Amino acid sequence: MQVVTALAAVLGVVALLLLPGVAAPASAVPETSATGADPAQQSSPRFARIVIDSMTPSIVTTTSRPLVTVSGRVDNIGDRSISNLSIRLERGDPVSSASGLRTQLADDDPAIAVAGPFETLSESLAPGESVGFRMSMALSAGSGPDGQGLGISETGVYPMQVNVNGTPDYGNPAQVAGSRMLLPVLSLPPDENRARNYVDPTDETGSPSVPGLGPDGSVSADLASPARMTMLWPMAAPPQLAPGVLGGNTEPVRLINEDMARSLDTGGRLNELLKSLQKVVGTPPREESGPPSSEPPAESPAEPAPAAMPGSEKLAESMCLAVDPDLLVTVRAMSLGYEVSTNPADPTSAARPGNGSEIAGRWLDDLRWTASRMCVVALPFAQADLTSLARIGNTGLTESALRKPADIIDAILGVRSVRGLSVPALGAIDDAGADALAEAAVTSVALASNSVAPTGRRDDTGRYRVGRLTAQTFDAPITASLAAIGTAPSTPALTPKSQQVDLTDESTGSRRQSAIAALAYPAIAAPQPDSADDSGPRNPVVGRSAFLVPPTYWSPTVADSDALFATARLLLESGAATPTPLPSLVQELNTAGATGRLTDPPGVGPVGRIGSVLTSQATAAIRRNVEDSWQFEGALVRSADVAATPERYMSPLREDQLRAIRSPDVAGSAVYTHLRRLQEERIDAVASTLHRLGQSVTILDPGGRYTLASERSPVLLAVRNDLALPVRARLTTSAPEGVEIGDLGVIEIPARGTRQIQLPTRGETSEAVTIDIRLATVTGVPLGQPITLQVHTNAYGKPLFYITIVAGVALVLLTARRLWHRFRGQPDPADADRPEPDELERMLAGSGYQERRRTLQGEGRPPGEEPEDHPHDP
Repeated sequence: MQVVTALAAVLGVVALLLLPGVAAPASAVPETSATGADPAQQSSPRFARIVIDSMTPSIVTTTSRPLVTVSGRVDNIGDRSISNLSIRLERGDPVSSASGLRTQLADDDPAIAVAGPFETLSESLAPGESVGFRMSMALSAGSGPDGQGLGISETGVYPMQVNVNGTPDYGNPAQVAGSRMLLPVLSLPPDENRARNYVDPTDETGSPSVPGLGPDGSVSADLASPARMTMLWPMAAPPQLAPGVLGGNTEPVRLINEDMARSLDTGGRLNELLKSLQKVVGTPPREESGPPSSEPPAESPAEPAPAAMPGSEKLAESMCLAVDPDLLVTVRAMSLGYEVSTNPADPTSAARPGNGSEIAGRWLDDLRWTASRMCVVALPFAQADLTSLARIGNTGLTESALRKPADIIDAILGVRSVRGLSVPALGAIDDAGADALAEAAVTSVALASNSVAPTGRRDDTGRYRVGRLTAQTFDAPITASLAAIGTAPSTPALTPKSQQVDLTDESTGSRRQSAIAALAYPAIAAPQPDSADDSGPRNPVVGRSAFLVPPTYWSPTVADSDALFATARLLLESGAATPTPLPSLVQELNTAGATGRLTDPPGVGPVGRIGSVLTSQATAAIRRNVEDSWQFEGALVRSADVAATPERYMSPLREDQLRAIRSPDVAGSAVYTHLRRLQEERIDAVASTLHRLGQSVTILDPGGRYTLASERSPVLLAVRNDLALPVRARLTTSAPEGVEIGDLGVIEIPARGTRQIQLPTRGETSEAVTIDIRLATVTGVPLGQPITLQVHTNAYGKPLFYITIVAGVALVLLTARRLWHRFRGQPDPADADRPEPDELERMLAGSGYQERRRTLQGEGRPPGEEPEDHPHDP
């Protein structure tokens, strides 16, 4: 009878466990699935969505209430009604490594350590309808009003899930919605059950109590080794300047669209980022009138700035503003007036006036004020990919991307930014990228921990010597958690498949809660003891290193930022974390003792393939464009009439090539295809502008046939320069044999003007010849179109020379013969046929003019008439 009774009891328990909607006992929960239903039904489609409004407390401390309360709503997003809706709260085991911050949320079937009872939510929910919920559960086991609790007795970061079961029309009972988040437990409030386990540390007879356990059952935070907190605050945006536009205010600034103006305006992403940051350092005073200034504002000690939020001093000390210089270049250009191109791929296309100049000027003034009160570090220009820079192999371009950004930041913001540290957008580099950093004389780099493999003992500060560089590592899963918040949640490219969370299933509240937990994780998860085995899956950064690097293009709202700042202030004020200014961190990197090597992040792939979309054809085109731009710049001359310098005039074209190789912020074939299309547009636009520059300086073709006045007459030419700066050039000629053309050397052609040139020419033939004339810069860039002249030199050449010599010799000989006969008193044979003069002729030959006149008149001859010839007398 006792056997039958026991068997009936066992069958009853089994039947109870098989009923849908009934939770298993805590001891049996770890063996069940996350859905709370049959595992075979877990692949069924989702019919509903859970929207989390809040979780209270967002971080558990000794002063928190002993209850965890979650509120929100359930939306029916399917096309069927759902009946018998029930809801419960579940938790898993605390995450043991940074990767668990994402894997616990991405796992389709996470293990459940504790689950609360299902509560009825709604009898029926039609498509498009919503139902709100609010449920609470005790932190400790057995301390809730219903005798159940989450059973949390130690500090850590715990995965939580809100699970909703129901029966869709034409379906079976199943999980219809689920939402996961993380609950950080820094310390625990008093608890009677835990107090029973307290052992006075002075009592040597009792067994040791739980670490941090107080006599009232509270559990204190581990403050023995505070986390060294350094948090970057990225301020960047995808490139917005239209390509192929020259700089120095010589051409109207063009943008590809008005997205930047919307981002800078109230409610925009960049405006929200700056407004949130001002809650830490203070808000700049507003001037009542006056246009926005394009220069750094002068300090005004007479008007103190509004104070920041209380308790923000340590937080401000730990934060550093990370700015993309391309963003500053764009916003400053906008503040001075700009246009929006109708076809960004064509630099000469039509454009319409931009509407965001005032907005850009105001935002830039606010940023200057904010930057003057905190640490600032420059990001690589336009988030250029380091591997791509190495492939292109242009030293000047590499320096423009990695070394000059700090100078740009300082010039525009009026600050002195942190030097020596590069923060690649991808978060990882390969050996080629390391060579690019070394070439630019950058000695330190911030890298994701999964891209650095320690070659010796792991370092809890996350600092390693990697070849010629020193690296400060950060946890990529924390970066992924921060990327998931805001108006445009994303998954960074370095995130392995196992850590990729479906963000479409998670609401703003759940994503924000997970980001709070990720931020707190380094201060909560204490490092393993020195004697611990380092051969496990522990990441290089675990525990007390809190170097926090959000993604470059992240989009937190003011509410998201407030929650993150509140958590950071709590950690700093409690002593679980201590502020570490970025300049101090960079200085300490020089003393890094642990060694490591670069590696491809596990589960992601080669860094060079992830971060670069550069093809071999694009590499050659960029290299050619950059070289041509440098050569053209070398031929330009600064003019007092133009504010632009040759460097400012040409640098936008090289900056366009940096924008063309920006790192992808997320992975995926669609993203790479889009970036390659933009890359081709920028390369082609720059090539088009360089061609236009070359055609803007040309020789004016005189046309027709050119006749020289003599064999040494110069050829007269005119050259025209339509550029905004003077250019130094050379003429090169090609002429046939018999024509020599002198070299004029370097000629300077004035800006937007013409210059006449006399080309020294010497002809040795009287025939028409063809002369080819070309114009090029002193650096070898061809200018304009070559011209061909038909030139007649009006010279006879060698035949005339020989004839002249022969005639001269003959004249000398004949003269010598006549003199020879005269000296000898002999008549010249050439005079043999000449008649002898008569008496009258002899007389006239010896008389004067008047006498000859009278004599001839007496003879009856006109004064000028000669006498008739008559034969000589015998």
